Amino acid sequence: MLPKVISLALLVFVLQAGLNARDDRQRGAEDKTHSPHGKLDIPCENCHTPKGWIPIRVVPEFDHRKTGFALRGLHSKVGCRDCHEDLVFANAGKQCQDCHADIHRRKNGAQCDLCHRDTGWQVSIHNISEHQDRFPLIGAHAMVDCYSCHKVGTVGPFNRQGLSTECSSCHMDDFRKAKSPNHVAQGFSTSCLECHGLMDNWMTTISPSLQRRIKKGP
Repeated sequence: MLPKVISLALLVFVLQAGLNARDDRQRGAEDKTHSPHGKLDIPCENCHTPKGWIPIRVVPEFDHRKTGFALRGLHSKVGCRDCHEDLVFANAGKQCQDCHADIHRRKNGAQCDLCHRDTGWQVSIHNISEHQDRFPLIGAHAMVDCYSCHKVGTVGPFNRQGLSTECSSCHMDDFRKAKSPNHVAQGFSTSCLECHGLMDNWMTTISPSLQRRIKKGP
């Protein structure tokens, strides 16, 4: 009886040792299969195909919203490697300036979405909340394209603090061309606000003082 018990115990020991060895081999294989993407808890086949690591699937099965940066607008059309230069995906920045050059030279701050949207760089004047400080965009100015005042090619074109708020800085050509009345000949002030208001156009904003001056003549 005793030899049978010893044989059975020996058999159990051998089987357990074999199972432990198999588990060790599996853990070793897992340790050697190191993901180049860092901590990424999704199956490889969500992005890769059985044909090889590259090219990846046309539409990877990955919810980018879970990273804290949802792919909206034009970002949804950008290739992965355009943002993820490093295979460790978590190393990619989430701020605009991490990928985009700032043509404003940091003069307007780093919050690009005050003026821009992820649908493109075109600016809607209704998005420029910060423009209401030095030079509120009211009347006709609310309809003017940004580049009409912020000239392309100048030093720091979108440095708002570097632009003059004087009417004459933009409207001297209008002043010189005015013929009825002739502003230059009659010695009108180049300070437009003495006669005009910030409304829809030059003619509908004539002040009473200008009307009296026109009636009086030179």
